[in-house]
Amino acid sequence: KTQVDMKLDGEFANNKGKLPWPVEGPLVGRFGKQYHPVYKSLELPQNNGIDIALSKEESVKTVFNGVVSKVFVMPGYNQCVLVQHGNYFTFYCKLKSVDVKAGDKVKIGQTIGRVDTINGDTQLHFEVWQGTKPQNPEVWLK
Repeated sequence: KTQVDMKLDGEFANNKGKLPWPVEGPLVGRFGKQYHPVYKSLELPQNNGIDIALSKEESVKTVFNGVVSKVFVMPGYNQCVLVQHGNYFTFYCKLKSVDVKAGDKVKIGQTIGRVDTINGDTQLHFEVWQGTKPQNPEVWLK
């Protein structure tokens, strides 16, 4: 790690529970293991993040200062942006358009793109990772 990475890592960790939400909207998908709403014994795939319902093409903002690590397309999630904060990462998916590129330094609250409507649902999929371990974003956000 470089000194900058160590500094960002410590700053990010010290803001647990204080980070701003990337968007304002109702939570429609929670972190972790979930069960089907009708078939209660049917386990759904693990959710490594949260899903937030939005209006069409609403702006998505970064939750902390960092560096854009990657911008890529993932099937079912459209465009995604991975932002590095030292050993922590935030992951923003289901974007229609992206305003940043790999290597860009981003500031807290900066718009990085606009949400997409996929299969009739307009939602942001948001994740927080510490290294290779997914974190519950709800405990990081205020």
